[in-house]
Amino acid sequence: DPAGRPDHLHAIMSRLTAANHDMLDQLETLGLLGYGQTSVHCTGAYTDELPADGFDVNCPQAKDLWTHGMAQIFSSVSPTMHQEFELDYATTWYERFGLGYYGCCEPLHEKIDLVARLPGVRKISMSPWVDVARGAEAMGSGFVFSRKPSPAFLAGDRWEPEAVRRDLSDTADHCERNGCPLEFILKDISTVEYQPQRLWEWVDTAMGVARNGT
Repeated sequence: DPAGRPDHLHAIMSRLTAANHDMLDQLETLGLLGYGQTSVHCTGAYTDELPADGFDVNCPQAKDLWTHGMAQIFSSVSPTMHQEFELDYATTWYERFGLGYYGCCEPLHEKIDLVARLPGVRKISMSPWVDVARGAEAMGSGFVFSRKPSPAFLAGDRWEPEAVRRDLSDTADHCERNGCPLEFILKDISTVEYQPQRLWEWVDTAMGVARNGT
């Protein structure tokens, strides 16, 4: 309980953060980091901003790579507590990397201003539980709106591509209105009710929205 034992939790976070930095120091020194990432967490990692200047193919550094972070257990805590007990520590990690992705299934639409302060962050996860309008307005053109549409559309007794189209179009409309770069990532699929064709029909629908905005 961070509210009840803040000093204890800070001690834990400091210890874990230091341990991870020590690990990264060793990986860099020994030349054990990879490079040329194609994905980070569950999103594409393609960019022309990496690797960093002075890149050594025999000894890649954190600055040549993407990193990612999340704090799903902090979904319902205040922004102030989120900053103090997670993002302040995450900042020291992100500072070492070239680019960053943040978030997973937590609703981040009310914390964009906090996440935006992370060094190098380029993509922010927008889960099925976000307020799309508020998230797009807060992000503007500075970050990729990494939208995770609800997989529940694939799991029902009835498959309704039109419902998928309306859901994706709503996100696309808000992002276009606010100048947000947008990507759709379908994940956490538990069932397609023995109809795998729902998956490629979902893709066709999403591609139609990506091409036409509706």
